[in-house]
Amino acid sequence: MPGILVGETWIECRLVLFDLDGTLVDKEFRYRSLAEARHGEVSRVAGAAAAGRWAELSGVDEGFNVDMRGPLSKAPRREDLTVAAAAIWLEGLDWFKAKELAAKAYEAADRMQSGRYKPKLIEGTEGMLRSLKEAGLMLGIATNGSGRTAREIMGAIGVEELFDLYIGADEVAEGKPAPDMIVAACRRLGVSPGDAVYVGDEAVDALAGEAAGVKGTVLVNPEKDAAQHSHLVLDSVADIKTR
Repeated sequence: MPGILVGETWIECRLVLFDLDGTLVDKEFRYRSLAEARHGEVSRVAGAAAAGRWAELSGVDEGFNVDMRGPLSKAPRREDLTVAAAAIWLEGLDWFKAKELAAKAYEAADRMQSGRYKPKLIEGTEGMLRSLKEAGLMLGIATNGSGRTAREIMGAIGVEELFDLYIGADEVAEGKPAPDMIVAACRRLGVSPGDAVYVGDEAVDALAGEAAGVKGTVLVNPEKDAAQHSHLVLDSVADIKTR
């Protein structure tokens, strides 16, 4: 069976699943661009006051810097949309109309983001991904964002074909730290979670991997206190090797 080398630890596996933001791509740059796009679209559909309220609730400041502890960074797509709907609802709209406008604003922001955001993989990542594929491993992305967006980002970079699967929190009942995405990804590819590894950068990634029963969860450049949740820690995703 193929596998990966994490530091000095060899892990036999058939599938390696990756988180997206902060693991494969620079999350702060992407979230700043996304915040600006969403703010503009919420303002367009519901007014400047609603957009200002959305920014406050989402942890976005006037310069579109994003609080990495907040919902724009942390929340699964479904919860993130609820934040936007609440900001719009407080303008005095019917709740269902507010939800409709929030969805419309986010869809428009996604289109804007795909046109102007120029994603880049973390340095050394493409070579690592290609070496894993050449070793016979299946690869996938499981993100609390949208699987469709993840596919578009990888397509813009030119590595879409390296991944056998893209799945987002909008496709399952619960996002991370629940195991739903990882379990669903394994099921779609016909792989037991015990033959899979999950790679992320946050505590929720480690918790989701553990709950799913994967063979190991690798944390790369982990956020503060996240490293305590796994003994498999690397400075960068590019440090994952094969034999």
